[in-house]
Amino acid sequence: MRERGVPLRIAGGLCALLLVGTALFDVRQSAASGSGEQEKLLLIAPAAPGGGWDTLAREMQNGLRDEEMRFNVEVRNAEGAGGTIGLAQIANREGQDDVLAMTGLGMVGAVETTGSPYSMEDTTPIAQLASEYLAVVVPADSPYETLEDLAQDWTSQAATLPVAGGSMGGVDQIFAARVAQAMGLEPGGINYLPYSGGGEVLTSLLSGTSAVGFGTLGDFIDQAQDGGPLRVIAVSSPERLEGVDVPTIAEQGFDVEMSNWRGVIAPPGLTDEEAAALEELVAALVETPSWADTLERNRWTDTYQGREEFGAFLEEEVAMTQETVEELGL
Repeated sequence: MRERGVPLRIAGGLCALLLVGTALFDVRQSAASGSGEQEKLLLIAPAAPGGGWDTLAREMQNGLRDEEMRFNVEVRNAEGAGGTIGLAQIANREGQDDVLAMTGLGMVGAVETTGSPYSMEDTTPIAQLASEYLAVVVPADSPYETLEDLAQDWTSQAATLPVAGGSMGGVDQIFAARVAQAMGLEPGGINYLPYSGGGEVLTSLLSGTSAVGFGTLGDFIDQAQDGGPLRVIAVSSPERLEGVDVPTIAEQGFDVEMSNWRGVIAPPGLTDEEAAALEELVAALVETPSWADTLERNRWTDTYQGREEFGAFLEEEVAMTQETVEELGL
């Protein structure tokens, strides 16, 4: 009996140690799950995989993980209707403080052109993260070397001079309309040819289908360097961009400054503390080496704005876009 009892006592002791170890593990896991690093964060990309908003969401996801700020970060795509499908998803998560949606000028324009039941007012602005400036481009052998050269023909041939850009009501058309306005043209009267992306705009320019292209500088800059087939005649930045030897639109006498900005919004109904916590998370991310690398790789310009500044900026962008879309007759 004594010989049999020893193994039983040993087995019992091992079981007890196992239970204690399991309990300690559960306590540690519970503590970890309550830490900021383990809190869940959902990032809604209101576009298809590979698009600009999707890229922004995944860069944020990678940055938060790389900098050990958040590990439980999910990216969910909600493509369609110029971003307003994603807008609807964030607007319908009232009070949820663990969700951010990517946004930008394209979404602002889509609200005005798609009949969206939701607007930017149905969200909580958190931060603007970065911008891509826009460019006016022509074929390398074009007679237009400056915006003044273009203005001379465009003002007399508004209805016939073919200009190309992205989809109707999108950032590129709004940009083209603002440049046209600055030249004294009626935006609704220009001959705008919409395409699905920068590649098709490039093809249109090189084939002679269009004479001028409007779009994101990054879509064209590689084709305008080292004897490439394009020439950039103006950029929409407030000052000349580093490494880009092209005059700004304002520098050439036309009052246009515009960017394809990207930011994040949260659901409505958050407390000030909840919104501030999301703002602090984003503010910390943009100060990291990972984010600096993100800006460089994607050729984005750092235009960070916190909640208050971004909210005021958003109101101005909405008002200006509403005016432009109305003048375009969209």
